[in-house]
Amino acid sequence: MSDHPEREIDIIDLKVAFGKFYALSGVSFFADKREVLGIIGASGAGKTTVLRVLTGQIGPTSGKAYVGGHDVTKKRKLISLLVGYVPQLEHLSLYWDFTPLQNAQFFGRCYGLRPKEIEKRSRNVLEILGFDEELMTKHVKKLSGGERKRVSICLGMIHDPPVLLLDEPTTGLDAHLRHETLNYLKRLNYELGTTMVIISHDLEIVDYCTRVCLLEEGLVSQFGTPDELISTLPGHGESLLVILGSRSPAMLDLLGEIPGVKYMARVGRQSVKLFVDNPSQELVPLIETLNEMKIPFDEVSLVEADFFDFFQVKPFRQKDQTGEVEV
Repeated sequence: MSDHPEREIDIIDLKVAFGKFYALSGVSFFADKREVLGIIGASGAGKTTVLRVLTGQIGPTSGKAYVGGHDVTKKRKLISLLVGYVPQLEHLSLYWDFTPLQNAQFFGRCYGLRPKEIEKRSRNVLEILGFDEELMTKHVKKLSGGERKRVSICLGMIHDPPVLLLDEPTTGLDAHLRHETLNYLKRLNYELGTTMVIISHDLEIVDYCTRVCLLEEGLVSQFGTPDELISTLPGHGESLLVILGSRSPAMLDLLGEIPGVKYMARVGRQSVKLFVDNPSQELVPLIETLNEMKIPFDEVSLVEADFFDFFQVKPFRQKDQTGEVEV
């Protein structure tokens, strides 16, 4: 059993090797009960390997992985009941000639559930996901992409697991449907208390997560709440937004030379955020400096930093340790 009963997911110094190649090189992170954990990384970062460990498909080379306090290597049958899984490509998990309710009956019976129990459970989850009677009884092949994704989520929840793993749940959806899907997941998390692990390469999911784990080449580069990570920036969560008359590489070079400016993040086409140690105290001096340097600007204001800023400046912060900072 895990030493932390409040944790639904607990990964401790996990290593997974395929021959001589280590897909995971000693990662540690966790999610408490009812949290939404986002695991973000580019292709090859180790996201899929984490998913396969948590679902019991592969075992660790070393280290530990717990779900619901149970070691995934020792309780694989139990883990299959504790974990729901939503694949990246929902068409692989749906019968298109069935309705959502018929799909639920088929998959629910795989878990040994009774038809009435499946009916009650699936209707409850589908209602939370925004389905009315018409959508519940419509063939999946006639549903939109976003609606099919929500049916797939329902099937992952059909056996009432305490943990739901979602592999790239926003892939293939346009911006509106991505946010709609994430909002429905947040609603499921709130109403049913389901702990969620969202695997993604998309930074948009961060706004819906209580904790974030950044994976890079099999290692955890950052782990914490979004606010904790943002607060590590100069300004501790605040920055100075400069709306320029025009933005050019030469202009950025000049801004980078202003004393006290640690990092910059591009915002839109003609704006940048400047990260300094005391943004509120540096607002007026910055305006004076811009005027002295004859840098045309439309506005300077104090604004909150966000996770996109953190992700933009992170590589430069790492270079800063060797004295090589660029923008």
